[in-house]
Amino acid sequence: MNWDNYIFIAFCVFMLLVGMRWRQRWKKANKKSTEGRVPKNQRPKVAAIGESEEVRKRRLQRERRVRLFTIIQLVVLFGLMVFMIPALMKDIADPGGIVWQNFLLRALIFLFTIYVFIIGYIKVFRKKSEGRPVR
Repeated sequence: MNWDNYIFIAFCVFMLLVGMRWRQRWKKANKKSTEGRVPKNQRPKVAAIGESEEVRKRRLQRERRVRLFTIIQLVVLFGLMVFMIPALMKDIADPGGIVWQNFLLRALIFLFTIYVFIIGYIKVFRKKSEGRPVR
């Protein structure tokens, strides 16, 4: 057997283990009662009502770190988009014709980068526009 077969078998075993774990979590989630639970996206709002000063400070620090990391991610993704545009233009304008494998791969990377960039942009600037009071 060559290395490709070993890698493929390892990947199949990994996916089997991931699938089994997801199945276990799905069963546990279905058994739990949903009464009295606060939706995940509402937890910070509910927690902010009765939280102590120390908990509020830690939560705000965590929110700032997440926001900073997302902004850094947006800068890196913007750089990747700027880098990919000339490569795509080079593939299109190549006098020898388009090498479809290279072009499709670069186009998929570019489209995925745009998608992640837009999602990150919405995530960073949505909270600002909601008018949430800053403490």
